[in-house]
Parts: sequence; C-alpha cells; structure tokens
Amino acid sequence: MKSICYTILMVFTFGLISCNKDFLEEDPKTFLTPANFYKTEQDLQMGLNAVYRTPQDRYSNMWGAPCWFGWATDIGYLTPANGHAFHNQPSLLRNDFNSSSDMPWYFWDYMYRHIKDINFLLLALPDVQVNVDVKKQIEAQARAWRAHIYFDGIRIFGAVPLILEPISDVKALNSMTRTDATKVYDQIIADLQFGKDNLTNQWTDAKDRGRITAGACAAMLARVYITMAGYPLRKTERWQDARTVLKEFVDDKKYGNQYGLFDEYSQAFADANIPGKESVWTVNFTRGTFGQGSQVHTDFSPIELYYDSRAGLTRGGGWSNELPTDAFLNSYDKAQDKRYKFTYWSSTADIPDEYADINNSTTGPVVFARPHVKKFRERTPNDNSQGSGIDHYIIRYADVLLMYAEVLNELNDNNAYRYIDMVRQRAGLDDLPQMTQQQFRDHMLLERAWELCFEGERRFDLMRTGTYYDRVKAWNPQAGANIVKGKHELWPVPQREIDINQNLAPNNPGY
Repeated sequence: MKSICYTILMVFTFGLISCNKDFLEEDPKTFLTPANFYKTEQDLQMGLNAVYRTPQDRYSNMWGAPCWFGWATDIGYLTPANGHAFHNQPSLLRNDFNSSSDMPWYFWDYMYRHIKDINFLLLALPDVQVNVDVKKQIEAQARAWRAHIYFDGIRIFGAVPLILEPISDVKALNSMTRTDATKVYDQIIADLQFGKDNLTNQWTDAKDRGRITAGACAAMLARVYITMAGYPLRKTERWQDARTVLKEFVDDKKYGNQYGLFDEYSQAFADANIPGKESVWTVNFTRGTFGQGSQVHTDFSPIELYYDSRAGLTRGGGWSNELPTDAFLNSYDKAQDKRYKFTYWSSTADIPDEYADINNSTTGPVVFARPHVKKFRERTPNDNSQGSGIDHYIIRYADVLLMYAEVLNELNDNNAYRYIDMVRQRAGLDDLPQMTQQQFRDHMLLERAWELCFEGERRFDLMRTGTYYDRVKAWNPQAGANIVKGKHELWPVPQREIDINQNLAPNNPGY
C-alpha cells in the first residue's frame, strides 16, 4: 500500500580525494553536488522522492513531533511522566521556554533543510531534458511541499526569511532578514495555485498513491485563506476566496468525485482506508524501524502498557506524551458521539479482543492513570517497537466540509448547517439547531476539536480564531498557569540563528 519510496537517495557526496601524488595534494575524481546531480528524469524523480520525506519529519520523526501542536492547547497536555526539558518547555510555557530552547531550533532547521533541497530541485528542472508535462508535475509537487513548510513556519514564528532559490554564499545567508508575512503568504498562495492548476486530480498508478493532487492543493489553499482571514492578519476578503475554492471542491467536484466520508468515524483511521476517499493530503508511512514507520501512535500510547511485563512496547506500549485535558473530555456528548468511544481508552479492558489474555489474567487489565488517545493505533499486532504503517492525514475530507461550513457562516450563508451536519450525522449526533453567527463560531471550535483532535492542527485553529490565550487559560491547567498573552502565540526565533545573523532580531514579543 505504501508505494512512494522515501529513502533518502540524494546523499550528496563531496570530495573523493586521491593521495597517489603528495599527501597534501588534492586530486578530486568526483565532486557531486546538488547543483550538478540532476541530469535525467530518473534523477529528478529521485530528488522528488526525497522531498516527500518532509512530512515524515514534521508529523513523526522529530522527537515527540505528533504532539508538538497539541501540547499547550485546550485539548492536550504533556504527561507528567515525561521529564525531558525538550518537551516540558513548550508544553508548560514557563520562562525556560525561550530562544535557547531546542524545539524552536529543531523546527527552524527542519524548515530550511527541506526548503534548500526543494529549491535545488526546482533550479535544476529547466536544464534537464524531460517532457514538459512531467516537469510541471514535478514542479507542482515540490512547490506544494514548499508552501506547506512556509505555511507552518509563518504560523509558528511569524515573519520568516523567504528563500526561493539555493544560496551557497554564507555571507548572503547570514544577512537574510525576516520577510513581511504578507509577502510570504503571497508565495504560499502562488505555489499552491500552481499545484492546483497543474497537478492531476487523481493518480492512477498504484506506485503513486499518496502523492499530492490538485485537490490537496485546493484544500490547503482554503486552509491558508481562512488563516489569513483570521488573527492576526484579519484579511476578511479571504473568506470569499476560500468559499470559491471550497465550492469548487465540495459542490462542483472540480477536483474529482472520489472524496467522501466513510460511514463510520472509525473507518477513516483503518490502515486499508488511507489513502482512501477521505484522504485529501496524507503522509505515507511503511512499517519499519525509525525513519520509515510512523511514530504517531507510539507517542500517544500508554506508558503503563510499556512498563507492564505482559505487554511492553511490542503490544501497544508507548510514551503517553499527549493526554486529553479534562475540560476537553467533558465537552463531548459521551453517550451519543461515536467519536468519543473510538478516540479514547482507559484500560486494556476497552479492547477485549486484543488483550483477552491480559484481561483474564490473575492481575487483570492494565488500567491507565488517565484516558489515552487510541484513534491512531494499529490493530493486532500492535508492535510499537517498529514504526506503524498507517498513513497520517494532513487534510481529510471532514476537515474540508468543516472549513466550508465555517466560511459560509462568516459570509452569512445559512447553507453552513448543511456541511457541518454531514460531519455530525456521521458521528451519531443530531443536526445543529439555528444559532447566531457568533454561537456558530463558538460551536465550530468545538466541532473541529471533536472531529480532528490530535491530528496536528489544534494550535493553529486556536491562533487563527484569536482564542488561543483564553482557551488555554480556561481549559489547560498545565500551560494555563504560565501562558502570557501576546507572547506565547508565537515561538521564539532560535537564539543560535540570531547569533549568526543579527538581521533576524528583534525576536518575537516577550522573548
């Protein structure tokens, strides 16, 4: 099922040095660089496959990455069992989360490493003799990933340097300034529009399943537009832009009729169904050791299972890295909402078919100190000693429907109820009653949490709706005790980057 090879094939080797003359005399036999690597279509495809490694780092491979943007929100917090400063600093929002913290630097480094590789690939494209349509497909995919990276970057750090071509001059790199947010968004939009206009609606070859499509770019473009319409830019004209794209997607089926909701919420997370009809933009994983398989479920899995001699890592144990807040758990209609039962478990007794031997043993089921997230777990064998093979959603169709409903509400279109109710009906809930525009906004924040919780976007939903401070303060005692309004909405620019390049100063407010 996982058909795109993400092995990093482009390891650019430098300097094979001969020593058959004088010990200090260099006689290079080969000197392969990103600039001269690309000669054939195969080279370009290898480079593109390497670009597809990008989301694996963002959503899995970086330490605790599946939880980074759920911590310090209204729905999730870091387990007290985790004593690592790397995770505690951004989760607790104490004063030790600052420009010298490791996590902001990890993300900054992730951004510009992958942007560099993408820019080298884009620079090489015009000089390689390849069919024009093939070139456009490669360019569109690479630019879509670049847009995704910059979109993350601007939501995390605010203004960031906009680099659109490879720069090898160290002096030039160390004199870059932070580009105005509007200009960065202009480039993000341009890259996604290029993908929307040039990519296929659906890849037909099995080996291409999971590649970015025109629909993926359209959905991400809608997400960009609603972000720009909200806090802090407040470019409200973007609501109409989002409406245009989402109408094309949902009503007009411009990007294909392959999208839809599964009958049951649980089906959307089954390995066999990703990619499937709910998949708009996904991250591909293949079961295997670190770097291939997904670490998503392991980060959410109970540490109690890890330490129990009857289970351990090979039977579903993990790190309990992100736990749901009490306020969020209590916000559900626990009796009616199917999403609640599927998303959480409190002991092995909740999955009797997989843990019958443990549950029926002398000591009984393994009981967790807190409810844990299970929506990303594999069925038996749930061996977390290797990464999971379940793909992860960046955008799924339910999110598209909720975005459409949100946009229509902002534009005073009563059809908003049609699309939010499609999601609610699948969850087993009644249709939403008529509300004021503000009541609908408030409810949408909850509906998005119930439907999309722990999938990697919650922090950004709170940010764009201007509710980050108030929600964290009220719903998350761990981070709420320390959160500072006007500061913690953004992460600090890493101090090590400012030390190298003073043009990146001043840092974000409060840091």
